[in-house]
Amino acid sequence: MFTAQSTPEFTFEEQVFFYLGEGEFCHLALCLAEGFLQLEIPFYANINHWQIAPDREEYLFCYHPSVTHNDCSIVVVSKGGLSAAAPGQNLFHPERKYITIYLDDWDGLTVWNQVYNRFDFRLKTHYNSKAQYPSNCKPWAFGLSNRILRETSRIPKFQERRRHLTANFRVDQQLCKFTNCLLQIGSGFIEVDSATLITDRPLRRIARAQFLPLIQEILLLDDLVDDFDIPPADSYHYLQWQQTGQRHYPTYYKRLQESVACACFGGLITPSYATGEPLVEWWDSWRFWESLAAGCVTFHVDFDKYGIQLPSMPENWRHYIGIDLDNIQATVDRIADDPEILEKISIEGRGWAMDNYGPVPTALRFLENLGCNSSEIQNHPGIPGNQRNVLLPVQLRDINLIIFPQWSQPEESLGLELQGVVRAIATHPERGTMTLLVDTSNISDEDANLALSSVAMNLLMEEDLDVTDGPEISLIGRLSQIQWSVLRPRLHGRIVLENENKEAIAQAKAENISSFKLDHFMQDSNR
Repeated sequence: MFTAQSTPEFTFEEQVFFYLGEGEFCHLALCLAEGFLQLEIPFYANINHWQIAPDREEYLFCYHPSVTHNDCSIVVVSKGGLSAAAPGQNLFHPERKYITIYLDDWDGLTVWNQVYNRFDFRLKTHYNSKAQYPSNCKPWAFGLSNRILRETSRIPKFQERRRHLTANFRVDQQLCKFTNCLLQIGSGFIEVDSATLITDRPLRRIARAQFLPLIQEILLLDDLVDDFDIPPADSYHYLQWQQTGQRHYPTYYKRLQESVACACFGGLITPSYATGEPLVEWWDSWRFWESLAAGCVTFHVDFDKYGIQLPSMPENWRHYIGIDLDNIQATVDRIADDPEILEKISIEGRGWAMDNYGPVPTALRFLENLGCNSSEIQNHPGIPGNQRNVLLPVQLRDINLIIFPQWSQPEESLGLELQGVVRAIATHPERGTMTLLVDTSNISDEDANLALSSVAMNLLMEEDLDVTDGPEISLIGRLSQIQWSVLRPRLHGRIVLENENKEAIAQAKAENISSFKLDHFMQDSNR
């Protein structure tokens, strides 16, 4: 009927080393480092990089002369840091004791390069499930940094937003530049020293010509573009403008927060080498993530149809609106028929992005990828097989609920409360997608497991329950604040008990988690 599992202690004692370029804006490295910082995982860099505030010389990435990449278990290299990492540092020597990761955020078509292929992992944005890649490539995404989260932290009510669609593309992205690489073509590969390709079907040009004229029947267009060369006056925003390569505009974020929706198309359409079907192999855009964080309804192409792949996928018409370019009118008609869907997508989309692509979830996913691929890592020459698996506090599902029982209450009343909760989720129509988390911070896992097992056995004997696809019940003991900061956003609600452990609720900062009484939950399950 359920699987009760104890929470593994979250530890990661190894160090991470970053190779970055002078003056480079590497958003991927930034998101990882901010997540590591919150998880208290030590990391170092070849240079001091990313100044924290304009009035003090403090940096997120810090150079320590006594620490090199040979002192760390993970070495992360950005595009700009590649020249600093190799060949002089002999990064791939056969006696190395570390894993190498390349952060591949190249725009355009897939670049095949022997240097990139030597890395154990190549985390690639613009990944497409229907395209061909080197074996070390894994899907990745731009995601959300603390800078973006700060600028989009104040979310107005949806009804207070202007019924506008922000569509302020600065360029059509018709040009792709390549150096020192192999490019795949229909008949094989061509070697490129330096080239600029003119693309036929950039998405922004298609959207401007075919989508915007139709959608403006429903949403007014806001195509105001910030001047690329005019810096913000405020010292903090000026620093961010400098460090992001002039991509930081507070007025732009303000317009996002005030608008109902945003057109976030980026990249181009190319035919599949195998089937000829249209693919979007260059797609990841700043606007996609900034729009989600700001609570805008985010428009892009249909990820599933065009093969766009992220580590954690959004659902079309729930987290974003993905357009079929062969039938754009269908999208416009659906919004016209159901205008209330926009508010739902606004809320769900922002929640999905925060839960899956903030700095902490990004850092955890990065570490989990190394653990999940431990066999591949162990077989690599020179890499030891003792890499730690880094797990989330619990195994979560689509619907995650939590209870905080007062274990010190009389056994009979405790059993009745637990029985009511377990019966409710075991008979819920969506039980196969549920996890119930049970706080055990003031009781041993053995005693809690015994009590829950007794409840489950009684229900099986007394009632005819279908347990073939039942919920999962997981025990969670004492978690750190870091663990709670990861877990809280993924909880869908707290079932309120008559006798609760108030101290545990306070320590978990769970007062603000959506709560409902058991009878309401049971009514919901009977609908």
